[in-house]
Amino acid sequence: MTEPFNMPEPVDAWDEAPKPQDAGGDGQWRVFDNTPAAVDDGEDALGFMLSVSDVLAQIAEEAEPIKAGRWRSLVMHGQAPAPVGWEPPQWDFDAVEAWIPQALESGTLKPLPKATSEEVPEPELVFGSTAEWVAKFLVPVYRRQLTATGDKTTWCPEWWRHAEAIIRLEALWRAWEHLRLDGRTGMSVWLKDHLDHHLPVLTDAHSGPFNGCRPDKHADQPLGEFRLVAPPPELFPDVREPKNDGGRKS
Repeated sequence: MTEPFNMPEPVDAWDEAPKPQDAGGDGQWRVFDNTPAAVDDGEDALGFMLSVSDVLAQIAEEAEPIKAGRWRSLVMHGQAPAPVGWEPPQWDFDAVEAWIPQALESGTLKPLPKATSEEVPEPELVFGSTAEWVAKFLVPVYRRQLTATGDKTTWCPEWWRHAEAIIRLEALWRAWEHLRLDGRTGMSVWLKDHLDHHLPVLTDAHSGPFNGCRPDKHADQPLGEFRLVAPPPELFPDVREPKNDGGRKS
């Protein structure tokens, strides 16, 4: 009766140390060279010999990392490629590379966890609208000497009747909400680059949008729009991308 073949298991060479060691015939410890060696010397050679640590690194690139003990168990139970040689155990790169997707599909290996980027929550606004910011922050803070007739510097208590004022004050509020989060120079930047630019334009009694308004009332005759004459259509063609209408023809 033929004795069953027992697959040798050089235990020391399966260790997870970067350079596996084994006892030589002379009883002295020697270090294996883990540098992958080409199996085929041809021009199109793709096969390389991998040590245990090389195999584990290759698996970790495509699947959840496993330990050397897990790899040894898979090999011994025929669930992973057998090594090309046992002393020390080494595997063909192509064989391991072909096995990994199969092991993932069968559940032998677990897929890499999906990278979840923690979304940084948007900072909460201090004020809920432009109107609230104007009433609770701008007007109490920004004070200037106004004449009753508004002949130099003026303001309109019904600022929301002026489209330009809405745009400029909205921009000021949004910039303030953003730059207040910069505890170093945020407010200085906001004052210099935003407030000091927009407020003089708004309150200029001669060239600002509140021209004709007085500090206590909206203008009886607000500024009118510029007169326009439409240009030839071919001079300014519509450059927007055409919308996908589902293939329907008009």
